[in-house]
Amino acid sequence: MLDANAIESILLDHLTLGDVYQLSEDEHLAFLVKLETITNLLTAVKIDAAACAEDRGLHTAQGCRNIATLLRSHLRISPAEAKRRSQLAEDLPGVPDTRDALYAGVISSDHAAIIADVIKNIPAEVADEAEQSLLKHAPELTPRELMQLGKRVRSHVDQEGAFTDEQAAVEARAFRMTKNQHGWLVFNGCLPPLEGGMVEEALHAVSKPRPVGGEEDPRTPEQRYADGLCELITVAMSTHDLPISGGVRPQMVVTMQLDWLEEKVRSGYTDWDGEATASLLRQLSCDAELIPVVLNGESIPLDYGRSVRTAPPPLRRALAVRDKGCAFPGCDRPPAWTEVGLPGLDGQVVACCFEGYRGAVVE
Repeated sequence: MLDANAIESILLDHLTLGDVYQLSEDEHLAFLVKLETITNLLTAVKIDAAACAEDRGLHTAQGCRNIATLLRSHLRISPAEAKRRSQLAEDLPGVPDTRDALYAGVISSDHAAIIADVIKNIPAEVADEAEQSLLKHAPELTPRELMQLGKRVRSHVDQEGAFTDEQAAVEARAFRMTKNQHGWLVFNGCLPPLEGGMVEEALHAVSKPRPVGGEEDPRTPEQRYADGLCELITVAMSTHDLPISGGVRPQMVVTMQLDWLEEKVRSGYTDWDGEATASLLRQLSCDAELIPVVLNGESIPLDYGRSVRTAPPPLRRALAVRDKGCAFPGCDRPPAWTEVGLPGLDGQVVACCFEGYRGAVVE
């Protein structure tokens, strides 16, 4: 029987000593590799113990619906991890060679889960050959790389099943939007491979690191992709091909008092309960349509004026000829991707893209 207390004591003693620094570089690397093997073995023991617990009905004795519920409630692990372990405990008997590799510490539980998922979804007559092929390469691949290999194996031996999976993935596409406590937009979702690939290509193209003031881009990758997404949306909203929504083309409407905007005080509000300070709105209003509205004391409109662009088309054309795109140093965005109105170093009006606005704020 495994002496879990002895293992715990050894690990605690190691952390207390903290003597890894005494190892040479080669020894240190070998130590890391060995620890990963031990981690794989320990995970295998966890899965084996979970399978035994299910066989003896431990979850029922503890008043739990299934073994995943038992693991989640008593081990304080996430529902996803509990589900993963219980699923592996269920799937491993069907892939005995994969189970042996996991129990030998040769592959991780992530590798084992990927192989088991592929094997149970392909015809039985080719399952053994496919498992051996995946096991051969698994120790040299990351889980993501093994997943890609599994997809190729699946499409090779079961094209109809691969097509069915692909259609199911398309049906599972989703995009969810919520607002957090600060009014920021929070979203998550999943897209099918082709559509997801298009989004990736577009974001990569507009999110490359760009120098600011001759120095390296100070933004994190996450900030660059966030800025890139906003830039793509800005470009899309400036076209005339978007469908009508509520009688008008998609646009962001911000409402605030004129004197607040002029004096850079208070905030403005969007149709979707968003909020922006007067300083930021002054930047955006450089190239926007301003519509004066007169209200009475009960906020009932008395007069609704005509929209007036702060940057008329002739000015935009002149800036396109002069600046040939974004005037911010180091930016190569074309004229169609720029806004008008950000003051240049000499005080003149220039064309500037979304990223240029960000860079100006950083400066």
